[in-house]
Amino acid sequence: MTKPEVNVLNQIINAIKSTIGPPPCCLHEPLIDDSDLVSVKNNLNSGFVSSVGYDIQKFENLLCKLTGAKYAIAVVNGTSALHISLLASGIDKGEEVLVPSLTFVGTANAISYTGAIPHFVDSETTFLGIDFQKLDKYLQQNTNIINGACINKITNRKVSGIMPVHIFGMIGNMEKLLEIAKKYKLIIIEDAAEALGSFKNNKHAGLFGNCGCLSFNGNKIITTGGGGAVITNDKSLANKVRHLSTTSKVKIGYKFFHDGLGFNYRMPAINAALGISQLNKFDYLIKLKKKLHYRYLRKFKQFTKINFLTTYDHASFNNWINSIRLKESETTSKDFIISELNKIGYECRPVWELLPSLNHFRHCPSMDLSNATKIHSTVINIPSSAQLFKYSDD
Repeated sequence: MTKPEVNVLNQIINAIKSTIGPPPCCLHEPLIDDSDLVSVKNNLNSGFVSSVGYDIQKFENLLCKLTGAKYAIAVVNGTSALHISLLASGIDKGEEVLVPSLTFVGTANAISYTGAIPHFVDSETTFLGIDFQKLDKYLQQNTNIINGACINKITNRKVSGIMPVHIFGMIGNMEKLLEIAKKYKLIIIEDAAEALGSFKNNKHAGLFGNCGCLSFNGNKIITTGGGGAVITNDKSLANKVRHLSTTSKVKIGYKFFHDGLGFNYRMPAINAALGISQLNKFDYLIKLKKKLHYRYLRKFKQFTKINFLTTYDHASFNNWINSIRLKESETTSKDFIISELNKIGYECRPVWELLPSLNHFRHCPSMDLSNATKIHSTVINIPSSAQLFKYSDD
């Protein structure tokens, strides 16, 4: 280790410690209290713990109320939400779907589940989502519109969709995305797994395109243990998603009849019961996370070699994960810093490996990924649980 590396590490340690207190500290853990225990116990007492039960409908209604969506379909996780959203939106085998290289593997896996091909695109450095300006130029050069479809000049495959990801809950230039989607005849399916409670211009993440997919994994703002949901304002799409998620079963008296290939993706009611109590304290959780975000911001802005990742419009950002970005001259220090922070008990992590570097995606088409490469080499996620703000003196 070099002296400059140690100096940067000590600055980060001091900023984190003065914000949330001494270690140990997890990256992000759920806030579980007595209300959650009561809600789950009530569900157990009802006997309706699986895919049939009032709690599922109640949870979906609360999601609609929070997001402003007309329809919400609760499923077993965020990846399954993406999978059936692609199918319900008409994405076919052998078609290409544009997707960021900088995202969780489940995003691209869901595309592959359908038999479609992920086509990796670059990220922009402010919100970490798709670089739409760069993408527009790329599509101009590498695709043609033939008979109302966008065709990849190199592979001769149809490019049918685009899957923006709201990284860490931040919403990028969705207005530009809508223009690109219209221009190139693309279906928009949003990966809003990390963006529950994030709005832009009073529109919730996931409601700009055809539909959006949420996650309620244990590390998200609210949790159902394992769980996800599809939100949309399209009634026909919602009906297709709901049908696919319940094994494509058709009610014909007491018969077990299924009119096509479906999936057993419905969220169990016991998970929904936990989600209900979690959503009931959602405003409180967001308030704590916003305060934690601001406190981190004040602590880190004094440093010259570390930038705190924030947005110009804090009100629209759910502040799910707090992140710092090292100056490019410090990129060789990233792994050392993460290792040392974890050793002392501050659980931190890098962003995901760029997906084209994974064996099962090496064959997929990809544009230049220089921005995503820079983000990967400079960004570190730091402890962000809502309850960490209890150490603050604000």
